[in-house]
Amino acid sequence: MLSQAEIDALLSGALQAEDATSGESLNLAELMDAGAPGAGGSTAAAAAGEAPVDKRNIRPYNFWSPDRFSKEQMRAVELVHENMAERLTTSMPPYIRTEFRPRVVHVEQGRSDDFLKELQPGTLFHVLALDPLPGRMLMVFSQDIIWVMLDRLLGGSGQSNVTGKALTDIGQALMNGTVEYMLNDIKASWGKMIPLIEPRLEDSTNNHHWVQMMMGNARVLNIVFEVTIQQTTIGTMGIYVPFMMLKPVANLLNPHVWIAGQEEQQPTDESRDTVFRRLSKVPMNIRIELGGAELTMGELVGLQTGDVIRLETSVSQDLRMFISDRLRFLTRPGTLNGRMCVQIKSSVSAEDDPTLFEVNP
Repeated sequence: MLSQAEIDALLSGALQAEDATSGESLNLAELMDAGAPGAGGSTAAAAAGEAPVDKRNIRPYNFWSPDRFSKEQMRAVELVHENMAERLTTSMPPYIRTEFRPRVVHVEQGRSDDFLKELQPGTLFHVLALDPLPGRMLMVFSQDIIWVMLDRLLGGSGQSNVTGKALTDIGQALMNGTVEYMLNDIKASWGKMIPLIEPRLEDSTNNHHWVQMMMGNARVLNIVFEVTIQQTTIGTMGIYVPFMMLKPVANLLNPHVWIAGQEEQQPTDESRDTVFRRLSKVPMNIRIELGGAELTMGELVGLQTGDVIRLETSVSQDLRMFISDRLRFLTRPGTLNGRMCVQIKSSVSAEDDPTLFEVNP
């Protein structure tokens, strides 16, 4: 242990320190002056008209907020959410009855409290679990997106200009249903890299302080989506994934694992043939509806053997064929080899003629 006087002597160059590797004595003051810009060799270089060269390899490091996710892990998580954005682009429009196009624009890691304090007061937080992984991640929509989506879900045009209004319990329940609708796409996206994952909506709240206490100062990965609705960029959607949630599967967070998973998911001719062979053995319930009739309770009780019930279907009218209780074809009755049968005339769907799905009066 050196005294203060000995430390001052070393710094002033009055004492020599011995190098353990070479056995030579070193002057601490000369070493410090040589490393300082404009001193020693740097001065000679400046006198010769050359720019001083700093050979020290110094890299700043923040001990308060160190990086936890490697570049490969961040890229793997980004690929997962880019795939989720593509899936949501297809699945969400039928749900909100308009275009919904998210796009990953930014991926950043940092402390959760630094991210959360930048959000507006009254922000609605959706707490998601990815069973069996530990911890919870957050999904957050900007206020503009929330009001446009609610307007579409309630039958509006989506041109909502509501600003600064608190979200009601009904609105929060509708947003919870929207997030639960997204869970299938979240599962499919993460499932390519982490099999048997089961996402679920655990809770939703606009209590900012409760969320801060739950997340603490944990290291999180923030994925920001830019959302376009009705060909207009409305706002952003953010997902905050804590490092502790992905720590058990850190070895799987690799772009190569993602690419390999995509290749395995691609259908082949052999897989299609296998699916068709298995489907060909699935039993299906087929029902032909001859027609219907309305009877009073007295007429129904008085029915006897040999009585004839007049149906509302005419002889020349096509009969409806139901497969698994869903109307699929129109048929004509007849006989074949002494047995009753029907001949399929055409396929049908509700879009072709909705009146076919209604019983004639």
